[in-house]
Amino acid sequence: MVDPISAARAELEHARQNLNRAVDQARAEGRTWADIGKTLGMTRQAAFKRFGRATNPATGQPITGENMSVEQVRTLTERVFQLISSGDYASLEELLHPDVRSELPEVLVMDTWSRVLAEVGALETQTDIHVVLPGGDRIEDDEQILGTVVGVTTLNCEAGEVMGRVAVDNALRVVGLLIVSPDHQPLPF
Repeated sequence: MVDPISAARAELEHARQNLNRAVDQARAEGRTWADIGKTLGMTRQAAFKRFGRATNPATGQPITGENMSVEQVRTLTERVFQLISSGDYASLEELLHPDVRSELPEVLVMDTWSRVLAEVGALETQTDIHVVLPGGDRIEDDEQILGTVVGVTTLNCEAGEVMGRVAVDNALRVVGLLIVSPDHQPLPF
């Protein structure tokens, strides 16, 4: 007897392969990333990040980089806010890109967190942890991603909620932090 979960997973993988082939065929026929993105209900950047293959113009060779998974970004996002809420800036600093360490010093991060504590109380849980492109398009859980993305989480505190956002580069280093009310607009990243 075939396990229904295994069968569904195999069907999903087959559907992913079909979609990848269809996008490759569409590109070979000259369709633009904007058109493909529109068909898939995403931006051209989201379509390119999911299906594209960048090539070096000098060599014509594919540009390879370390792809990261949505799960890795979600895990990092959750960890960042656990460290901030526990006051462990030393461990947080290890996750920061060297270029942003001076922009996110301990005094700024902890001062900001103190204001959150004064407004909504201590962090209790994190929910709806997901990943978006800097423009806001949500990235599906099964996608491999390349380039800077944003981990988003709802920080459920004693007396309210705030939204936490962590900009992450391709090497899984934090390049930006943001804590705002859930309805704050516009968002810088």
